Amino acid sequence: MIRIAIIGLGLIGTSLGMALRNADPKESPIGHITITGFDRDLKVTREARGRLAIDREARTLADAVHDAQIVVVATPVRAIRDVFGELASLLPNGAIVTDVASTKAMVCHWASELLPSTVTFIGGHPMAGREQSGPGAADPDLFRGAIYCLTTISTTTPQAVEAVEAMVRTIGAKPYYIDPEEHDAYVAGISHLPLLLSVGLVTATGNSPAWKEMAPLAATGFRDVSRLASGHPAMQRDILLTNPHGLSRWIDEVIRFLITVRDQITAGDAEAIEQLLQQAKATRDAWLASKPHLRPGEADFTSMPTVERPSLLGLRWPKRNE
Repeated sequence: MIRIAIIGLGLIGTSLGMALRNADPKESPIGHITITGFDRDLKVTREARGRLAIDREARTLADAVHDAQIVVVATPVRAIRDVFGELASLLPNGAIVTDVASTKAMVCHWASELLPSTVTFIGGHPMAGREQSGPGAADPDLFRGAIYCLTTISTTTPQAVEAVEAMVRTIGAKPYYIDPEEHDAYVAGISHLPLLLSVGLVTATGNSPAWKEMAPLAATGFRDVSRLASGHPAMQRDILLTNPHGLSRWIDEVIRFLITVRDQITAGDAEAIEQLLQQAKATRDAWLASKPHLRPGEADFTSMPTVERPSLLGLRWPKRNE
């Protein structure tokens, strides 16, 4: 029996618990599990329990992790530093700590700085989500088929890699190992920049004196591009503030693009505009045709690769701190 604690029971934390508890222990690479959940908001914890995401509600952080073998921190990104600080004296020897934050470099730095040497850390980021937040929006299939980024630090042990990868495969996601800084540079362009562009569209149009007249005309194009602006503001704030270097580069790229296309439109340069549109269409069509979220060679598999259970279940998990 593997004991897992989930700290933070919003959309991702609750979806993770639901996915883990829905898995067949006979087929899951992690086997039988029990999940304890903790959230600062007791109503959220109760709702997650009501959605069958956890087996037990913890009233304190200490209660949640006192005998945990895997601890998943699923709080907003900037809260993770404080959570690591609190966990430092509470974690049992040998515990494996991971997270689900959308940025990794700062989180890995905090883990190295704050977590004790008696535990091991491996960062995580499931490339999945939705604009709704909270346990009420949770979905046990949220991670199925999604890339799940994993980032190691200098003290990450093979045991931690094996255990967290088994957890990732149990929820139907695909482990993808990547350097923390590289991760942040990439997701700044394909995840965080789209958020800013969505917010920018809503802000520019919503602040217009003509918005009341414009709003009834807005249809699927506006709805699709503005979707990300409906996300959780505090969580989105933390994502942006913990990836300043990656985002700054892409913001500069978009500014250059907008200035260029503005000048082309003003000049009536039809050839340049059509070439721009054709290139963008070709890039997106090729991306769609490549089956997004499939890594090279994965299309040849008819089922998810499995992790051999004996090596995982045979691990000797240390007992709680004396």
